[in-house]
Amino acid sequence: MMAAEAVRSDEAAMVLRCAGGDGAAWEALVQRYAPLVWAVVTRMDLGAEDAADAFQNTWTIALEDLPRLRDPAAFPAWIARFARHQCLRMRRGYGIARKSREYVAREDLDPKLPDEDLERLEVRTKVRTALGGIGDRCARLLSLLYEEDPTPAYDDIARRLDMRIGSIGPTRARCLEKLLRELGDDDA
Repeated sequence: MMAAEAVRSDEAAMVLRCAGGDGAAWEALVQRYAPLVWAVVTRMDLGAEDAADAFQNTWTIALEDLPRLRDPAAFPAWIARFARHQCLRMRRGYGIARKSREYVAREDLDPKLPDEDLERLEVRTKVRTALGGIGDRCARLLSLLYEEDPTPAYDDIARRLDMRIGSIGPTRARCLEKLLRELGDDDA
């Protein structure tokens, strides 16, 4: 038991010297407990780079918080707890990244494409809603002229809508005016 007490006393003295700014004592402390910190970090199932970051962060935070350590002899348990907390923070970050992965653009995609598609969809929805407010005959005429692919010939439109070929142009102009009014001035 005497040897264990001597080791604890030696560790406590080293921690006190580190807290007092002794660089050599800090290096000796890191050298002595690096295997313990590394063992904690590697058991937490992190990737190699994250494990190295957790290891480094543990020592950085430990150096900053060392003056607040009440029992210098408890340093081994204290530093192990710091290492575990760093790993848990990183693992929480994994959870956040996994949940948000679908919202993160991949490098091979054009980041403007989804916005352009969304704008197109919004415009189509507005036009479709406005077509419902201009009357059935106008809506059918404009749909044939602007939505059907390929655009039917005037004689086909005249037959399908039971109208004269010569009236398609003027009717189209009136229907477009109605559509623009229905859409509102801000979209015209």
